[in-house]
Amino acid sequence: MSSPNAPRDAGSELAPADIAAGEFLDRAFFRSLVDNGSDAILSINEDSEILYANRATERVFGYGPEALIGEPLTTIMPERFHDDHHAAVAAYLRTDERTLDWSDVQLPARHASGEEIQLDITFEEHRYEGERVFSGIMRDVTERVERTRQLERQTEQLEEFAGVVSHDLRDPLQAAKGGLAVARERASGDVVDTLDEVDAKLDRMNELIEDVLELAKRGRAIDEPERVSLRSVAEAAWESVGTDAATLAFADPPGTVAADGERLRAMLENLLGNAVAHGATSPPSQARADAAGDGGPAVRVAVGGLDDGDGFYVADDGPGFDGVDADRLFEHGYSGSESGTGFGLSIVESIASAHGWTVTATEGVDGGARFEVSGVCRQ
Repeated sequence: MSSPNAPRDAGSELAPADIAAGEFLDRAFFRSLVDNGSDAILSINEDSEILYANRATERVFGYGPEALIGEPLTTIMPERFHDDHHAAVAAYLRTDERTLDWSDVQLPARHASGEEIQLDITFEEHRYEGERVFSGIMRDVTERVERTRQLERQTEQLEEFAGVVSHDLRDPLQAAKGGLAVARERASGDVVDTLDEVDAKLDRMNELIEDVLELAKRGRAIDEPERVSLRSVAEAAWESVGTDAATLAFADPPGTVAADGERLRAMLENLLGNAVAHGATSPPSQARADAAGDGGPAVRVAVGGLDDGDGFYVADDGPGFDGVDADRLFEHGYSGSESGTGFGLSIVESIASAHGWTVTATEGVDGGARFEVSGVCRQ
């Protein structure tokens, strides 16, 4: 179908009938866009009477256009907002001063079922046939808002738990470490070995406490992401977790992502550190290291962009998920090794959720583990 604004041959003249037909096509075309758009559009007059409603209102509010036109706007408002709405409209008509931002404001609305939904609304004022008209473009963001609220609730619960862990466990742990140091000074022989084992267990407890606190911190929602270089952040993370027995490569220019740079680095530190820790002990990795001699890479880790441009991945050529319950990888406290705390991948998923991303685990193209982070705005 050709565009209503398709160009004519150069030099041709437009007859009045052609101009009128073109204007009609333009109006019909844009009316069709408005009527069939995915967002609900409503227009009201100074009395808050609905003058226009597009077809999307039925999907968003449960009311078709014919059920809304001629009705008051309060039809789709929770009752507790009726008085405030009338007062705000009257004040604006009297003073022309806005009491709230008209662009991308989030407000509740009432569905025909009686349930409340959350809307993202942009208002605009214009004149039609000499009358003041107010139009709003309204998008249903109920699911997004509920996801954010659920994440906030989970984070609050986790922070409360982390506070209990920090207060009730850290202080006695430090006291135990102090007592152990005194006992070691007086001990000898096999007793020293036993005390060393106890010290190692206390260190392990301290690691668990630190991971719980980290998980609580990293799960907070991201308010103002910034565009950061994925490669630069990955290289900074590698400085913290990389070893001489591992190499990091970039499969393609990873580009930039909209993220909290500090938390993205924490995510990559956990993913890269996981690859180093589990990949370096695999038989294929050991075989490569033996073949290369001292200093040869035991595991190779790659960071790159997903083919569909929707995110990025971290992959290694280690043993993959052998002996691991893949369905439990992101569970708090689950680890595929005795030395792990079971919080590293929980932190990864928590950071991903805080950004609105999704992280999944799968097998790499050439074997090994591959973690894909999708829903990312990558450029």
